[in-house]
Amino acid sequence: MNIPQLRTLVAIAETRGFAAAAEKLFVTPAAVSQQMRALEEELQVRLFDRTTRPPRLNAHGVHIAERARDVLRTFDAFAEEARAPDEIAGVLTLGCISGFSSELIPEVLGNLRTRYPRLMVRIEEGQSTRLISQVRRRELDAAIVTEPLVPEPELEMLLITEEPLIVVAPPDAPVTSWSEALTTLPFLRLNPLSGMGTLIDTRIRTAGLIVSEAMELDSSEVVLSMVGAGLGAGVVPAGRLRGEQAEKVRQFAFGDPPVSRRVVLVERPDYERSDLSQVLYLELKRLTSAQDGTAAEAGVGAADDNQ
Repeated sequence: MNIPQLRTLVAIAETRGFAAAAEKLFVTPAAVSQQMRALEEELQVRLFDRTTRPPRLNAHGVHIAERARDVLRTFDAFAEEARAPDEIAGVLTLGCISGFSSELIPEVLGNLRTRYPRLMVRIEEGQSTRLISQVRRRELDAAIVTEPLVPEPELEMLLITEEPLIVVAPPDAPVTSWSEALTTLPFLRLNPLSGMGTLIDTRIRTAGLIVSEAMELDSSEVVLSMVGAGLGAGVVPAGRLRGEQAEKVRQFAFGDPPVSRRVVLVERPDYERSDLSQVLYLELKRLTSAQDGTAAEAGVGAADDNQ
């Protein structure tokens, strides 16, 4: 029995499948299967029900996987303590909404790699709701998400940046306010299961507006394209309007008072590798603060879309 086998067992428990565990661990499904058969032979117990396809953990396997989590937490804590006291090293598994992963995260990771060459960050993109659940289930160490409207008391959320939302409408639309744009033009809705989509829908209901939904879209970039084509009005983060994009649409502050979305780093309070997420968080704060200043002068923002 070894640490890689225990990590594989926990990955199977978290992803509920050999193939998904293999993808998460960057190995082949065959390697996962081989490791589990070797673990069962060494322990002389059956951990899986192989009458199903794919095989699933049986009751004893679920119990052993939970004990394996405890062993791995102890091992990882030991490894952290064993390194030089001033060295930041280890693997941080990070969930991230797509705008940050595509624009901000590469710069953050480049800076951190220069300062901490033994720090490795694995990125998984997704929508805020799913990423928060993965942090809660310990499938991710931390995640960058749109702050949920309903508090998550069992999780810790650290503010990275706050960005105004704006209503965008076609340049020739005969509207004079955000509410008129949303109620008289076809509404281009962001995915309501996303963090920002939920925020937008909640604020529209709170304002008592009745909208005529025309499309449900998955990103602010697509919303802007549809608005530019004259197909309706939508709500996007202010930072998505760059250069010529700002000239192709009419824009109004969203809500009265204006609404902003908050982007946060979410992690568990008992997170064993908080020093890794802390250096990531501080670098995120540094870069977003700099970009916020640039955006105020030149209309360039850091955050993305519907996530």
